[in-house]
Amino acid sequence: MKNFQQKRLTGKIPRCRCGMAEWSLALVCFCIILFGNVQIVSAQTRNVTIDVVDTPIGKVFDELSKQTRYKIFYSDNVIDSKQKVSVNFVNKPLKEALNKLLEGTGVGFEIKSKKVLLFKIKEASSGPDSKKESNIVISGSVTDENGEPIIGATVTSEKTLKGTITDLDGKFSLEIPENTNLAISYVGYRNQIVKGYSNMIIRMQEDSRMLDEVVVVGYGTQRKGNLTGAVSSVKADKLTIAPVATASNTLVGQLPGLIATQSSGQPGSDSATLNVRGFGSALIIVDGIEASLDNIDANQIESISILKDGAASIYGARAGNGVILITTKRGTDQKPTITLNTTFTWQGVTKMLKPASSGQRAEMEREAWLQSGQPEASAPFTEDQIQKYYDGTDPLFPNTNWYKELIRDWAPEQQHNISIRGGNDRLKFYGFFGYLNQETMIKKNGGNYERFNLQSNIDAKILDNLTLRLDLAYSQEQRNYTTRSMGVGGSIWQDYWNTLPYYPATLPDPDKIPYAFGAGVGGLHVSSNRDISGYDDARGEDLRGTASLEYKFKSVKGLSIKMFESYRKVYSFNKIFNKPVDLYTYDPGSDIYTLAGTYGSKASLSQAHSRSEMFTQQYSINYENNFNDTHHLTAMALYEAINYSGDYLFASRKDFMMTAIDQMFAGSTEGMTNNGYASEMGRMSFVGRVNYSYKNKYLLETILRADASAKFPPGKRWGYFPSVSVGWMLSEEKFISQVRFIDNLKLRLSYGQSGNDGVGNFQYLSGYTYGHAYLLGKESVQGMVSTGLANPNLTWEKVEIANIGIDYSFFNRKLYGEVDVFYRERTGIPATRLMSLPSTFGANLPPENINSLNDRGFEVKLGTSGAVNQLKYDVSGNISWSRAKWKYYEEPDYTDSDQARIFKQSGKWTDCVYGYVSDGLFTSQAEIDAAPYYEDLQGNAMLKPGDVRYKDLNGDGIINWKDQKEIGGSTMPHWIYGLNVALSYKGFDLSMLFQGAFGYNQNISNGLYSTLLYEERWSPENNDANAIYARLGGASTNNYTSDFTYKKAGYLRLKVASLGYSLPRQLLEKCHINNARVYLSGTNLLTFNRLGKYGIDPEAQNVGYYYPQQRTISLGLNISF
Repeated sequence: MKNFQQKRLTGKIPRCRCGMAEWSLALVCFCIILFGNVQIVSAQTRNVTIDVVDTPIGKVFDELSKQTRYKIFYSDNVIDSKQKVSVNFVNKPLKEALNKLLEGTGVGFEIKSKKVLLFKIKEASSGPDSKKESNIVISGSVTDENGEPIIGATVTSEKTLKGTITDLDGKFSLEIPENTNLAISYVGYRNQIVKGYSNMIIRMQEDSRMLDEVVVVGYGTQRKGNLTGAVSSVKADKLTIAPVATASNTLVGQLPGLIATQSSGQPGSDSATLNVRGFGSALIIVDGIEASLDNIDANQIESISILKDGAASIYGARAGNGVILITTKRGTDQKPTITLNTTFTWQGVTKMLKPASSGQRAEMEREAWLQSGQPEASAPFTEDQIQKYYDGTDPLFPNTNWYKELIRDWAPEQQHNISIRGGNDRLKFYGFFGYLNQETMIKKNGGNYERFNLQSNIDAKILDNLTLRLDLAYSQEQRNYTTRSMGVGGSIWQDYWNTLPYYPATLPDPDKIPYAFGAGVGGLHVSSNRDISGYDDARGEDLRGTASLEYKFKSVKGLSIKMFESYRKVYSFNKIFNKPVDLYTYDPGSDIYTLAGTYGSKASLSQAHSRSEMFTQQYSINYENNFNDTHHLTAMALYEAINYSGDYLFASRKDFMMTAIDQMFAGSTEGMTNNGYASEMGRMSFVGRVNYSYKNKYLLETILRADASAKFPPGKRWGYFPSVSVGWMLSEEKFISQVRFIDNLKLRLSYGQSGNDGVGNFQYLSGYTYGHAYLLGKESVQGMVSTGLANPNLTWEKVEIANIGIDYSFFNRKLYGEVDVFYRERTGIPATRLMSLPSTFGANLPPENINSLNDRGFEVKLGTSGAVNQLKYDVSGNISWSRAKWKYYEEPDYTDSDQARIFKQSGKWTDCVYGYVSDGLFTSQAEIDAAPYYEDLQGNAMLKPGDVRYKDLNGDGIINWKDQKEIGGSTMPHWIYGLNVALSYKGFDLSMLFQGAFGYNQNISNGLYSTLLYEERWSPENNDANAIYARLGGASTNNYTSDFTYKKAGYLRLKVASLGYSLPRQLLEKCHINNARVYLSGTNLLTFNRLGKYGIDPEAQNVGYYYPQQRTISLGLNISF
């Protein structure tokens, strides 16, 4: 471990600004590992002490396992676990205790590798049986899906019903009649019937229905079988199929009802937007507190659950758009396991338009000039000049491929993490350290993104009934960008398109920077280079600390109290330093350099500090009990208080005398600026939940949450949000259970309410703001002005949602899935009432709770799993649809029928887009002259061949606003789907995740001088009525909002693929390694895009002005020991 750390620190980790928080966390992790190992060693050598009277022997075995950490395996046909015994051992060795305990039972035991196997002692045969039919002795072994031996599996002859159990190595031997089938069973695995033969190997498959999987829900966990709400979950193994920089991208296509889109591939800003059922941004809870998913390493996560219906009501005001619950990994009751994962990744663009060449651009600029009616004499280029650009022989007519000069095909990324996990029955621990480095696709000093993650989770049993949990997590992000924004619509993409190809990329004098226009910044070669034009650096830190105590009462079975305290601090520091750059042109004939322009006059600096803190307190009483194995009851009463606070400080100076000093004091005080503010807000809540099940057949859950928000006036602060859900386990009914192919069938119904306090703070009070200028005498004096009228009746927005769902599993999980249908209604959405006010009124109207809308949709998941010989498979798909409609929208009272049809919102889908319907392009003047309508309101005088032809929908002879109709919806998909494929054969595994969407629109309008525009535009030589782009320099009517540019979109993408190989265990055991897996993986490897011919990525928000999504290829190694 020590050597590994030394090697890592000398590797390519440029900087880790480790402050007190980081070093404290590292020290805590070290202490956990040290103390945890000491505890484990002592547990292995401890004797047993137990004193019980008339206690089931199964509970005695459990206690022995707890004290020694030796697992005891047995089956019901070996010993009855309900058999009552009375024993008293004081500090006795385990072997001696077992001998005494099993004395006279006819049961023996074997101890090996911290495992104890109980077996029937064979009795001597009384003599030969003359009637016995011909028998054979068969032998074999039983393993799990990974080839690990299963201890204590029952192997029974179907003909004689005689059986045995597997030993500590998973092996068995049994005498059976010839041609007899064997029945193999083990808890948590599917039963198998196989034909008996010698040296057989039987691989068991997990039965998720029998495993009683635990799912994280609000403020606790539940058995998946007892869930009554619409809750989807995904486990750790599905989140780390391929390495991703941002954990949110692991959810794309995984869960029905979750819309996850990635609009940018920029390092550090490439997270997916998570939208539950189209409702909006969901609340994200990490280990019990509100946090961000973007700065968490996916390898830290144990599971993710999404609450989509009334189950989210338990989070009240914050849960109107659903809840995403992230649970990080914790310690386990096992010896420490160290896991190392290292990955090297290459990033390349999926889809990106490329600028036209010099000849192409010059040709298009001349064409646009002439076709717009401008005189040829003043055209920007002559035909001879254009030809010289194409020829490329004259140094005065260069052809620079700026894409090739500045954008690299593959940008490197590396990701490494190491974790330790283990513990015993008294102390469990988990420690994690991760590092990520992503470089941008800019070739020369384009910046990078770095992240460090540290985490420590401790579970300590202070007393038998008192448990302490201590969690500490820290992340540090460093974004090193250019001064020009790389985000969606960022200014650096303007430079990308405005850097002209007929300027050279370099000059003979390497100390001089060539001018290339670039919209006033000199060109992309200037603005993309941090060493030349300056930098935009941002450091972010996120610290989360949680402590909880849980006390279980011995006097009342199932009763416990819990205290939970959490503190989160988020800090960010941003520094932007702009440097001036002199830009030159060069005349090779005279060898003269000319100063053509300057990017910036003098250096400038701006700095911003922001801090936010959140303190969460939760105190709860919990009760859980099972009455006569018939009635199961759990109840919780919880009090929660959350306090938010934050502050912000900004300062800037200009006119730095030199660029060597990038500190604030070096700037001029003249024209300097500064600003700052502080804020605070709080919530208080009471939560109650009761769960009841009868024979695990009839299920009920009720929730009531009361939230108080300081955003509302005292009499309106409390909101009450109830929910109720029921479940019917149909497969437990006799009339269903007798149907052999049905494994599981459950019906769910739910209704819930939640709230939303997403309005500004204290809008119920009249306020004032600074910044208004008053004239006193002849001087202008800064003063205050009223923010507007207050609304003392402003209160909670109310959200109601109803859901009906079915969970099913048939044919031993050969077919499984779920179906959900939902309807949601939002009322009291704040809006400003439309009223005519006199100009002398002097104030704005306040917001009121007046708007309302509703959403509806459905989700379907369908899967199959099984095995064919040694090939195991699990294939599942999901599809979802949702859309929202305005029930009431504050708007004018439209009297004109066309205005009402086009502009009225109430009763319509919330994302309707209205525009004109196109009918191709005009291809001749005769077509224009014969058109039975006027399109440009000038008798079609402005129209020429190559302009867009529109349909006169109302037949009035005029193309105007009345001819608009609904041409599409928003850029957020209504339909989303995913397909997950997981295959494994011996040591090989293959995973693929396909993800797609349709039912949305993209705007493909493109005024960019790209190679695509050159090849696909209408021109006299390409007189195609179906050309992708209208003529250059065309009529203004071409810019109408229409289906010519606002297109229906859809795609299918191979989002993730991974091929791995796990080295044989026999080889690893010699090296004292538990597991070792090498893998090759990738993301965004293949895309089928309905609008691919337009040069736009299907998840992009525009054409050409965004950091393109990345196609990645990764090579990795995962080792645990």
